[in-house]
Amino acid sequence: MELRESTGLSIVSEETALKYSDSEISVKDVVIHKIKDISNFLLKKEWEGKDEEEEVFRIYRGLKKVEDKHLWDVMRFDFLIIQAGKLGEEYYKTFGYYRSFAGTGYRFPEIYQVAEGYSEFLLQQFGETHEKIKDAVMIRAQKFDVVVVPPSYGVTVINPSNQKTVLVRIRADDTKEINNDYEKTKGECYTRGEEGRWNYNENYHEIPNLRLEPPQNKWRSLKRGIPIYSIYVYKPSIFAPLLEPDPADYVI
Repeated sequence: MELRESTGLSIVSEETALKYSDSEISVKDVVIHKIKDISNFLLKKEWEGKDEEEEVFRIYRGLKKVEDKHLWDVMRFDFLIIQAGKLGEEYYKTFGYYRSFAGTGYRFPEIYQVAEGYSEFLLQQFGETHEKIKDAVMIRAQKFDVVVVPPSYGVTVINPSNQKTVLVRIRADDTKEINNDYEKTKGECYTRGEEGRWNYNENYHEIPNLRLEPPQNKWRSLKRGIPIYSIYVYKPSIFAPLLEPDPADYVI
């Protein structure tokens, strides 16, 4: 599938990978995560008929147009492809993670946009500890939808559909993912079941009711249907809060 409309880039989505011209597109690296890599983030490690070497999701980190390299010195643009499938009762997903701290003393936020398919985002904010969740939010996102992850929230991206989902993401280049807490609790505070059911993860001590919120398609002049890559190139100042985060800039 051609992704120019949804990403602003001359890129084709193939079965598991992206196709592009090296003379037009630059990529820092590609990281592939397989079943064996995410097994510690699942409540149950028992599944049938699956090869541990099977790919679950991959990330193209630091992707940009060659002509735009000078614009991406402090920010980073990534592609994620999450395959369709299940491991036991859980759908294919990314690792859950929080992000490292910025110079303001708050964690780095980030912005996702769906380029192909459908994704569900589970955001959670912890209280005294990771096991005591203060707020849990689910956002359903389709092609063109934007999801803004606030500084104080961790995030897991889930693909509960029967086809792969392709997402793009923008964040400060200094951002590091911290997932050891999620590994300790075998995933996020809710697990996504069939027919839209969400089940408690009993490895947590306190879990609030899960609330459904819409995508943040109008955050700071963003517009649904306009690729966030194109918006950044045209007006990078819109994304300044990603570098110097303040929770007051984010409401979900």
